[in-house]
Amino acid sequence: MYSPGGEDDGLYGEHGCEQDEPVSVTSRLSVKQVVTVVQSFGEYKRWLVSEIGFGGMLKLPLIAKIDLKLSLWVMRKVEVVSRMIVIDKDRKLLFTPEDFHKVFGVLCGNRDVRGRDGDISIRSVEFIKDIIGMNRSAAHSLKATEIFLYRDINESSTKMEKDCFQIAFIIFVLGYVIAPSTKHDYMTIDFWGAVANPELIGQFNWCQYAMDKLMGAVIKLKHDDEERAATINLFGCHFFFQGAVL
Repeated sequence: MYSPGGEDDGLYGEHGCEQDEPVSVTSRLSVKQVVTVVQSFGEYKRWLVSEIGFGGMLKLPLIAKIDLKLSLWVMRKVEVVSRMIVIDKDRKLLFTPEDFHKVFGVLCGNRDVRGRDGDISIRSVEFIKDIIGMNRSAAHSLKATEIFLYRDINESSTKMEKDCFQIAFIIFVLGYVIAPSTKHDYMTIDFWGAVANPELIGQFNWCQYAMDKLMGAVIKLKHDDEERAATINLFGCHFFFQGAVL
């Protein structure tokens, strides 16, 4: 692993020059949050997760704290267009959605999560939210999905309950690991159509979706650097860089 420096080193800008003032770095990405919930799953719930192609989420290691300093350092060296980490002129690391699949076991299907295949009516979205319990506040609450995941779901549960468990799981893991946003316990969901039918979830390219969100996070970081922001909120699955590239 190539390290950006010891614990006492400063945080470095895009071109390797130390910043005048250290910045505060935050992130809502939490592998621990997902692992804690998954550890409560019995055999049947684990089977339901594997059936939709997200079995890799059942194998996440228990990581109590993500090294945000390392994530920040790597993200500053990412070239968005070429999807490459440029450490220096001799060390350039290309990354692809397939790499995301190798790390997290998330499927790279043929359907675009935010494309035409993901179209869905507002009425259908509201119905799903109502069943899961996400309509009880103005925000899309990740806490509501977590509560639903702790429900007693077994072979005798209705098909609706099983489907909603699978939908809630996708929303939960996207919100905490695969594509976290910047706000606590909240996420803007633009993938309703891709989860509405659990039988089709595995046909969508979740790796590309995660990568697009991560590149958006890199672009936002570079803008924050230009503005010399005192606090930087990392979003997207920046942990991917630590697990796959370095």
